Amino acid sequence: MTAGVRVDPGPAVSSGVPLRVPDERPLGLGEFPLAAGPLSPLEPNPSAGLACPTTGGRMNAARRVVRLGSGLTPEDVADVAIGHAVVEVDRAAVEARLAAARALVKDALEAGVPTYGLNRGLGPLRNSEIPPELIGDFQRYVIVSHAAAIGSPLSRIEGRAALLARLNTLAAGASGASAGLFDGLLALLQHDVIPAIPDQGSVGAGDLSQLASIGQVLLGAGRAWLPGRDQMAPGDEALAAAGLEPLRLEAKDSLALVGSNALSVATASLTQRRATLVAERADLVAALTIEALGANLSPFDEAALAARPHPGQQASGRRVRAAVAGGDLAEGRRTATSLQDAVSLRTIPQVHGALLDQLDQLEQLLTVELNCAPDNPYLDVERGVFVSNGNFSITGLAVGFDALRIALAHQALLAERRVALLVTQLRQGRTLADQVQAVTVATGYVTPVILAQTASTLVAQAKHLASPISLTGTTVGDGVEDHSSMAYPSVRVTEQVLDVVEQLLAIEALLAATVISVHHGRETVLGAPVERLRAAIIEATGRTRVTAEVIDWVIEALRREQRGDDLAEMRAPRVPPPVTIHDQEVGRHDQLH
Repeated sequence: MTAGVRVDPGPAVSSGVPLRVPDERPLGLGEFPLAAGPLSPLEPNPSAGLACPTTGGRMNAARRVVRLGSGLTPEDVADVAIGHAVVEVDRAAVEARLAAARALVKDALEAGVPTYGLNRGLGPLRNSEIPPELIGDFQRYVIVSHAAAIGSPLSRIEGRAALLARLNTLAAGASGASAGLFDGLLALLQHDVIPAIPDQGSVGAGDLSQLASIGQVLLGAGRAWLPGRDQMAPGDEALAAAGLEPLRLEAKDSLALVGSNALSVATASLTQRRATLVAERADLVAALTIEALGANLSPFDEAALAARPHPGQQASGRRVRAAVAGGDLAEGRRTATSLQDAVSLRTIPQVHGALLDQLDQLEQLLTVELNCAPDNPYLDVERGVFVSNGNFSITGLAVGFDALRIALAHQALLAERRVALLVTQLRQGRTLADQVQAVTVATGYVTPVILAQTASTLVAQAKHLASPISLTGTTVGDGVEDHSSMAYPSVRVTEQVLDVVEQLLAIEALLAATVISVHHGRETVLGAPVERLRAAIIEATGRTRVTAEVIDWVIEALRREQRGDDLAEMRAPRVPPPVTIHDQEVGRHDQLH
């Protein structure tokens, strides 16, 4: 089996340009040799067991198989990107669709029918004719002239996701891409030659500049991550390291590559998946706080939540009930401290549920985007025509992520208020003399109650980052492209909000575990999931006395406890080595000098 990709040759198809199957015929100029064997961390030696190719830790399940050209989901994208799934290609079906569309491209060229991006230019030059003898050169021109992305390179995980997303939509056969382009992108994914895609450039009306970075690597230019390594090299060197050669693009290939929002959709899929996991952790942390404060469980009553049957609020309530089940509070062996608690406790199912509902909507939207034909022009094979259209616009995705950030900010607001309640509980439960003595004689970590101020800073950031971005686009393309969704920036800012929310949840969880240790001790029985989380947090606090590192450890413990991973595999917080710190100081010096 090739690295990370399982190929089903299928029956031979004679129409159009055939997809290349390894060892069936000699390779043509610019084609990628598909070597057999495990060359990529996407699929190490199958005999190596359930080792995660990203972290090296033990996986909880065998790798899944994701079939290219079918119903790709955000979870599929995430699993392939991190190496928890391998890709299977139905070669016969994909070949047939590509060949049928490619026949239209050939007919249009021979008939001289004016066609956008084929024998006519792009954007403001849409009416300019491309002479037949320059169509080959035009492919390289499009890639080079659109490679305008700047900034830090995205991770290999994000690069793999982008390759997968574009491969899946190309497999629909509505772009007119050649079999060589499809094979070339597949080979990059297969051999883990991941283009270094700069993080700035897309306005959400086609990820033109960033997808051109992928095109550069296909041509042997640009930069790419070396196979299985956190090291970049020029495109031709990265290809050579995997035994690959530069590709020669055919007519329509350049537009078929850059004229989509594959990067926006791919990163959105990763962000939606991450947000879904954070939302699950939020319910678990809230349950820990409920146990710490002895809160009333009536707001989580199943019948009461079903009386207003939003799916999200019912799911959130169900998770909290499961987390506290079997504990003294849930079994009535411990009386709630108040008849009715603060709104930040009472409305957990409603506020957390609003986030869950938004995530469900985004999953549906992304599933459409991952499996559609987003190209302009659209090749309608049945009618045999090219259709100019606006399917490149992903305004729905941009608006959806604007809404997601608002929902996350509301969750952050609740977490910050619960932090304040926990701090009050800590202060009220111990005299100043007790607190001073605890610090004086402590041999371990002492949780600082001033974390409430840190939480206040974080929630302010979440509120600021929740501002809509989809309304901020400007006119580009010499006035032709006079609307853009700003979907990609909306997705990227959402990642920043998720960072903030994870930090807030870690602060809340740390304080809740501390309250339980101070006020309840071992005599109080907690729900099993809550007790596991409490124990994981206490274990994490024993690793360092530096609060910033404690919070990083708690974030790691939250992630692993949710997945059921072995806490012994927790990785230390990432501390930059001195050379990196020096480089940062030099960079800052250059900004100020």
